[in-house]
Amino acid sequence: MIVCIPSRGSTADSQMDDRFGRAPYFAFFDTDTNSVRVEQNPHAGGSGGVGPMAAQFLVKNNVQILIAPRLGGNADEALKASGITVIMQNPDVTVQAAYNAWKANPENNS
Repeated sequence: MIVCIPSRGSTADSQMDDRFGRAPYFAFFDTDTNSVRVEQNPHAGGSGGVGPMAAQFLVKNNVQILIAPRLGGNADEALKASGITVIMQNPDVTVQAAYNAWKANPENNS
């Protein structure tokens, strides 16, 4: 399973970004391999409609769960349509801490 978290920086120790579509990076945690990779969000600097485009980027990366502090309306609709489960999380933590909190108790975070 792939779990995605918007990030302000290029490492898992970076602060979680409080934006979804305009987050500069996305951290992808693979629960099967227990690995993480961080990729630049190709839509962060777009002029509009970045939420749905970022949602499509997650679909292309086989994301099943998104942990994010908030979403715009268009992004929320795009994520629902794609079947990605959204977990709301306070952004005052690193992406690794957000992932660890979800992993410690994934049933209570949906």
